[in-house]
Amino acid sequence: MIRVKSRQKTEFGDFQTPSELAAAVCHRLQADGVSPASVLEPTCGQGFFLEAAAHQFPEAKLLMGREWNADYVASASLRLDAASDRLDLAQADFFQEDWPQQIESLPGPVLILGNPPWVTNSELGSLGSGNLPTKSNFQNDRGIAAKTGKANFDISQWMITHLLESLASRGGTLAMLCKTAVARKILLQAWKASLPLGKCSIREINARKHFGAAVDACLLTCEVRLDKESQSCDVFSSLEATEPTTTLGHHEGNLLANRVQFDRYRHLLASQPGPRWRSGIKHDCRDVMQFRREGWSLVNGLGEVVELEADYLFPLMPAGAIFRGETDTQQMVLVPQSRTGEDTAKIEATAPRTWAYLQRHAARLAARKSSIYRGRPPYSIFGIGEYSFATWKVAISALHKSLAFRVIGPQDRRPVMLDDTTYFLSFRTRKAAQTAAKRLNSDEVRSFYEAWIFWDAKRPITSEILQRLA
Repeated sequence: MIRVKSRQKTEFGDFQTPSELAAAVCHRLQADGVSPASVLEPTCGQGFFLEAAAHQFPEAKLLMGREWNADYVASASLRLDAASDRLDLAQADFFQEDWPQQIESLPGPVLILGNPPWVTNSELGSLGSGNLPTKSNFQNDRGIAAKTGKANFDISQWMITHLLESLASRGGTLAMLCKTAVARKILLQAWKASLPLGKCSIREINARKHFGAAVDACLLTCEVRLDKESQSCDVFSSLEATEPTTTLGHHEGNLLANRVQFDRYRHLLASQPGPRWRSGIKHDCRDVMQFRREGWSLVNGLGEVVELEADYLFPLMPAGAIFRGETDTQQMVLVPQSRTGEDTAKIEATAPRTWAYLQRHAARLAARKSSIYRGRPPYSIFGIGEYSFATWKVAISALHKSLAFRVIGPQDRRPVMLDDTTYFLSFRTRKAAQTAAKRLNSDEVRSFYEAWIFWDAKRPITSEILQRLA
């Protein structure tokens, strides 16, 4: 996420577009053949984009700007004084405007451009901000995905998607600065909804240079055409680049990182469910549940030397160790359940020292923030089942930018547990695990997976992607 310096920047994602960047964006749009009669900036700030559009598109009959901040409206009015004869500038709340009606009334062709707030709905909610869209799970996330944060979204995603929907009945061009990850979500959502998108592009920009923001950002441009729909998007390394580095695509509700590469390896796509990729243990209390071996002693994350029964202790191989190809671990994890939801009360009789340890740290475990632990037995964990206790596994780190599948065998005659930033398949024998790993590490399979993976994502490798291999 962006590191910001003030409440205003946090609440409104307030990154005013520098004049230089606004001019470069408008120049790019003109070079791509955009020639609007109307230019609309729905969150115009101090008017830098509208000023650039006024210079780059002198034939535009109307320059319309709307902005929530009254001081910014005043600044924009002064900046655009030379274009006042074609300017429609007013204070307005984006979330209260009737954008379909506004856009329908504009002279065509229409260009909607701008730089919506770079902030998430949960961040606004934590500030008690009223600057929010009507509450709805517009991404249609369900269950655990909604509870663990997948339903959190950038406000700009909602805003840009709404503008695309508002353009759908008449057509036009939309060009917005946003996070690259947001641009991809917008495209996927639009394609899944069968919005009439024509030619689309993503052009990388230097967010650190222009905004002082440590985030991947881009110019997302979408043609909305009723006569010529497309479900692909060229990706360029800069505003000036003439050849794309890759082309995004869409296949059965999923986004493709490289459409050409997918077409080449489409024969590897699963037509029916195969062995299920699992994630490792999720406990959200590292200080209590994980230990390191120091000689004959176990030391938890609080620095306490503990003595526990072996019944619920297992070797733990973290994602980083898997990425590095390590075969031995000095870390241990406490596993109080053998399946999700299992009653933990039996530990008191079978392993009294372990039970006493858990009770001693009950407050820390009860304070875990995730709602998935609510209404569960005390000391519950997730990502646990029969598959966790398989003797042999083939695992991959979900966090590292590498398709490196590793064979994980037992240690001290105990199955090795994996953490929740790891995905794995379970096997009964070493031979079966080695055979699977050999295929997964092949050039062909690697190329198939790379057609789906966005390496700049926080978690580039997901179980959904892994599951697509036949």
